[in-house]
Amino acid sequence: MWALGLVSLFTDAASDMVYPLLPKLLASLGAGAVALGVMEGTAELFSAFVKIWSGRATDRGRSAKKLVVFGYGIAALSRPLMSIATHPWQVVVFRSLDRLGKGVRGAPRDTILSESVPSSIRGVAFGVHRGMDNLGAVVGGALAFLLLGFFQLELSTVLALSVVPGLVSTAVALFAVRDEPRKSPAREAPATERTAPREPLPGSVRRLLLVTALFGLGASADSFLMAHMTNLGLRLSLIPIAWISLQLAKSLLNAPGGALADRFGPKRVLFLSFVAYGIAYALFPRTSSPVVFWAILPLYALHYGLGEGAEKALLAELCPPGARGRAFGLREAISGAALLPANVGFGYLYAKDPTWAFAFSGSMAALAAVALVALVPAPNRDASRHR
Repeated sequence: MWALGLVSLFTDAASDMVYPLLPKLLASLGAGAVALGVMEGTAELFSAFVKIWSGRATDRGRSAKKLVVFGYGIAALSRPLMSIATHPWQVVVFRSLDRLGKGVRGAPRDTILSESVPSSIRGVAFGVHRGMDNLGAVVGGALAFLLLGFFQLELSTVLALSVVPGLVSTAVALFAVRDEPRKSPAREAPATERTAPREPLPGSVRRLLLVTALFGLGASADSFLMAHMTNLGLRLSLIPIAWISLQLAKSLLNAPGGALADRFGPKRVLFLSFVAYGIAYALFPRTSSPVVFWAILPLYALHYGLGEGAEKALLAELCPPGARGRAFGLREAISGAALLPANVGFGYLYAKDPTWAFAFSGSMAALAAVALVALVPAPNRDASRHR
């Protein structure tokens, strides 16, 4: 758990030296809100198919650690290439390669994590991992602020320097993460038997994935929030600080959110996370002050703190061990595929009227909350703990 947390910390430090600056990079190349949506959506869609493959590969006996190391390595090497982009399409390509790495590593990493701890603390484990991930975003945002504001470096130089924490994360994954023994006969099965899934996904898992899709269709990228704060008048040098505050709030709330999922059940906590998202998106367009908008970010961060650990813990409890790789892979793929219409749609609506864009995203969160209550059963926690 802690090794994977450190890997995510360094990876997000690298990623968030870059991510909050992407709207400015695109703008400097002559692109706007729609291009930002296309970039984010295309990148996630590109990685969606890989997420399905990596989950199935994990269930069939492929080394989860090797997939994790490979995924982090791709991202570490592709991210700094944005520093040499001269056209918007090049940013899209490099961002897509970054997300390809995420697609390769996501399901194997979550499978290792889910099987490395007792199920009674699975929510905390996912919460701690996401907390360290978000703490890395704080470090990355702080580095971007110092390099831009204090050292007065060019944007392209900051993007290039993101290679350093990215390579550190890959090294930690290579030397500190270990494969957990799988409770599966896949490695001993004949090659012809490995081509078919061993266990079907339960109906409850499929319904949870449907809820994930509904929410994902309205879950626009956080970079839009940074772009909106810029449009409200916030100085560019303060954007990394705003990003830091958002990521720090997420990090501080992740572990408590995971503990609440273990205590009260992940379904209840996931429902509350959708509600928090909907309320935040209802409030965002009601202010014309970047300071007030900034003050709403902790409420938005509550959605992450409550939901990131709870959703994965719920998926693990509803799914048998032999199908968890596929389940996590499908979850990542569905979330990624939904981001293309979500981000393009948000960018289009935002260009017409920001209020419409925020209202649509908040409405999809409310719909997902209703679907979660209506369609997904609470897991039999005693049964899941015997798995």
